[in-house]
Amino acid sequence: MLAIAAFACGAQAQNANNNNSLDDALNGKVLYGVHVGFTENKVDINHVSQNSSCSLYAPGYRIALIGDFQLWRRFSLRAMPGVSIFGRRWEPSNTAFPGLPAADYKVASVCAELPIDVKFHPFRLGKLQPYLASGLCYGFDFATLRDDSENASIMRLNPNDLRFTCGIGLDCYSRYIKVGVELKAGFGLLPSSNIKPASANPFSFESGPNFSIGINFEA
Repeated sequence: MLAIAAFACGAQAQNANNNNSLDDALNGKVLYGVHVGFTENKVDINHVSQNSSCSLYAPGYRIALIGDFQLWRRFSLRAMPGVSIFGRRWEPSNTAFPGLPAADYKVASVCAELPIDVKFHPFRLGKLQPYLASGLCYGFDFATLRDDSENASIMRLNPNDLRFTCGIGLDCYSRYIKVGVELKAGFGLLPSSNIKPASANPFSFESGPNFSIGINFEA
């Protein structure tokens, strides 16, 4: 029994030493990679003449590059510049505006984003490392540059957006790359820009919180 206990303690100590040596080797280094994710984006619909509103969720996806600078053993600073695209078609009769005539509208967004996160990874379990991430994300919606007179049924969202982001994730280390899975949420910090809708429709739109799940590949 004493021999088994000694062997178990020795294996645990060796595993801890390996984890610490890997963390020490990453200190001060930059990891590069790519991110692919799926998003759900809340959109608030406001009727201009009526005092009423409703919300819907528009699905989309996000592609980004990753630059992860290892500050020290438990923290890293990460930038993920990329593009987020989402859209959804809807009709007033399917929302809180049943009295309006049927029409085909579309929420559309092509947003360039620059999130800056601080990652906190408190411990490692073998090759697995859970972490928490939090930061800010600035976005610019290129769809707002569109001329509404070209297609009044496509709604514009806020052109500039600043969000507080938070998430959890799990990194898996292999010999050559690091693969991570991440859940993330973003909440707007800027007030609505009160974009006026086109004359052909009675609605204005505002972007709300968004939620995403994605996969990271870093080396």
